[in-house]
Amino acid sequence: MEQQDLGKFILTMLVVSITLVMGIYIAAIMQTTLRTTGTSVSVVNESIAVPSTAGVTLAGGAALDGACGTVVLLNGTSGVPIAAANYTQTDCVLTNSTGEFVEYDTITATYAYTYTAETNSSTASGNLVTSLASGSGWITILIVIGFALIVLGMLSEGLGKAASKNRQESAFAY
Repeated sequence: MEQQDLGKFILTMLVVSITLVMGIYIAAIMQTTLRTTGTSVSVVNESIAVPSTAGVTLAGGAALDGACGTVVLLNGTSGVPIAAANYTQTDCVLTNSTGEFVEYDTITATYAYTYTAETNSSTASGNLVTSLASGSGWITILIVIGFALIVLGMLSEGLGKAASKNRQESAFAY
C-alpha cells in the first residue's frame, strides 16, 4: 500500500466517522423535538406501599419528565382520606411525615400528572440513535480490516525496500 493510498484511507475513515457522529446528533435532536410534552393523566386509586421516610415513588414519577400535582391518599380498606399533614409529595415521591401510616394495610393514591410522551417518530429516532451509537458490527470489522491493511502495507513496503537494497549490495544473483 503506497503512502498516498494510506492518506486517502485515513481521510475516508475520518469523513465516515464525522458523518456518523453528525447523524447520531441529528437523530437525537429529532427524538427530543418529536416528543409530545405536557401530556396529562389522571390516576384514581393507585395502590401504593406505605410511605416511609425514604419515600415511595408514584407511577407518574417514573414517566419521562413526570410531574405530579396534588395527591390525595385514601385508606384502601375504608376509603377515608388520610390527612395531608401526614405526608409530603415532592417530584412524585411521597414521604411519611408522621407515624400514622402504620395503621393502614392498604393505601391508594389519586392524583394527576403530566409527562412527555413518546410518539412513533420519536421512538424511531431513538432506535436509530441506539443502533448507530452501539456501533454496528460491520463498521467495527471494516475499521479493523482497514488498520490491518495499513500495517500490512507498511510492512510490505518496508520489507520490499530492504529486499531491493540487499539485492543491490549482494554479489550473488537470486
